[in-house]
Amino acid sequence: MSPDGRSFFNRLTQKLFLCFLVSLSFFDLKADSPKYSAEILNVNYSKNKFDLSVCLSRPFDWRLTPFVSKKTFPGNAPPWLPDPPRTRHRITWGTEGMFDWFQYDFIQLGNYQFADEVTVRTELWGGKVIIGKFNPETNTLLYDGLEYVPFLPAPKFTVRVSENMKTWETIESVEIPIRDSDNGDCFRISINRAIKKYEYITVNVSYQ
Repeated sequence: MSPDGRSFFNRLTQKLFLCFLVSLSFFDLKADSPKYSAEILNVNYSKNKFDLSVCLSRPFDWRLTPFVSKKTFPGNAPPWLPDPPRTRHRITWGTEGMFDWFQYDFIQLGNYQFADEVTVRTELWGGKVIIGKFNPETNTLLYDGLEYVPFLPAPKFTVRVSENMKTWETIESVEIPIRDSDNGDCFRISINRAIKKYEYITVNVSYQ
């Protein structure tokens, strides 16, 4: 990514505008760049609490981005645990043509080379060669029979409310997901608040 691109990325803030009357009536979506987008897929309200499912889309260079598998696997935990943690396979492109491939509870190392805009050739230590294919339409990497999604830094969410769209107050009673990455899943935001008439709520999505 160019210095100008990184600067814009750091300054980017997306705003999702929600207008509530007695019940949810409509929402309008705005983004500061056509390359960045956000979408509210679902809104549920019950007992003075409503949940928003927010999905984000942002540009990235797949040749510089770590990937994690869509599928999860049992983690390394004692067999007697009632609910053992799950883990994902992870691919990280390193420097000087080196990469590491985390699987379950071990890591394989090797060399990689991008053959073209959508193909990567990897050779694990030991000689095994695996070809990966990136799909720019779905932003997924097919590697060794598994689909991988980009592992991007998670954004910061701030929720504010206003009655006139001029003066805004931050809502403190918000349950915001604590995640270290945006791996393609939607973010669920829960707001503990009774809906008032003619109240506007914004969800600010900021990339640090």
